[in-house]
Amino acid sequence: MSRLIIITLFFSFTTTLFSQAGDQKAYIRDYREIAIEEMDRSGIPASIKMAQGILESGAGASTLSRKANNHFGIKCGGSWNGGTYYHEDDDYDKKGNLIKSCFRKYGSADESYRAHTVFLQSNQRYAFLFDYDKTDYKNWARGLKKAGYATNPKYPNLLIDLIERYELHKLDKMTSEILVFEDDPEEKPTTKPPVRPSTKPGTSRPSSRKESVNNQVKMIIAKNGDTYAKLASAYKIGLSRLLKYNDLSRSTALQDGDFVYTQPKRKKYRNNKSTHRVKAGENMYALSQKYGIRLECLYKRNRMNPGTQPAVGERLYIKKKAKTAPKTARPGSTKPPVISKPPPAKPPVTSKPPEPQTATKIYIVKKGDTLWAVARKYGISVDKLKSLNNLSSNVISVGQELRVE
Repeated sequence: MSRLIIITLFFSFTTTLFSQAGDQKAYIRDYREIAIEEMDRSGIPASIKMAQGILESGAGASTLSRKANNHFGIKCGGSWNGGTYYHEDDDYDKKGNLIKSCFRKYGSADESYRAHTVFLQSNQRYAFLFDYDKTDYKNWARGLKKAGYATNPKYPNLLIDLIERYELHKLDKMTSEILVFEDDPEEKPTTKPPVRPSTKPGTSRPSSRKESVNNQVKMIIAKNGDTYAKLASAYKIGLSRLLKYNDLSRSTALQDGDFVYTQPKRKKYRNNKSTHRVKAGENMYALSQKYGIRLECLYKRNRMNPGTQPAVGERLYIKKKAKTAPKTARPGSTKPPVISKPPPAKPPVTSKPPEPQTATKIYIVKKGDTLWAVARKYGISVDKLKSLNNLSSNVISVGQELRVE
């Protein structure tokens, strides 16, 4: 196995993993979307990537995945210049003593998923796998063992068992443009007569809450008093996952009538309308919620820099990609949704001249850059970098302008 990058499989977790079906299902819900995106980009079956992630990260419970966001056990290698995490594995010194191995540390689990793709694509021993169809998960599983990915003779069967147990092969027939996830079997309605909604305090789903579908994505229409935490609890969805579905990194206030998506939004609008004319008071986030489109995709579709806002009267494309970017509004001219309380009165204007503003520094993303690497380069945290650029995920693209100060 290559000395530069070695994939280590944590088979000591295997027995525990198969007894933790609930953890595995939660892991699948959290990472199936990035697995499908990587399948679209590379041809690696989403089912294979998901099954390997479950096995090698202990369904996200391993120390390496929790502390280093490393879900596939990729070691540092001689060319790695990113973050590192040392963990005892299978390396020994000259005297035969077990020593800590150097593993790559990622800024997010998504980065780990993309790095796994690059590993398989760049290593010649796995080249033959890409001749298999992306729906041929059995040959992919057996081929990984044949290429030396794992030493455990049961490795292909472990992958295939996970894929068939959780019907992960259904992911291989999806695309990142069309994601249709069904509820878990135990959550599906039964053939028993429906239970009348309870009016007792503490009921998980109040009868007054309205559920709907927008752009083929399930959603809740919020009512007064709702919060993301309350909805996450009522609908048995992890808060972080609910926020991610709604392009948020932290909870914000909800108003009566707001859309709260309980599934990943689409990359484009799937109904008849193809453009939207911007009205006063509208911003990109509000429009991404209105049409059920991921905020990042709405920006890319209109060739706009994340964080900028379109000027009133401009045409936004919600289905096809715009040929040119729309005119943008002056900073601060596009306001967020109207709040119920009026803002406090402004103090009287004085004659003191305004202090000069600090110049904004911009970094242009290059090939091979990651959000973590850019943040490290400028001595700021990933969260700070995402906040400066209004990013809802860790995905960046070549040529993208990032504000770094």
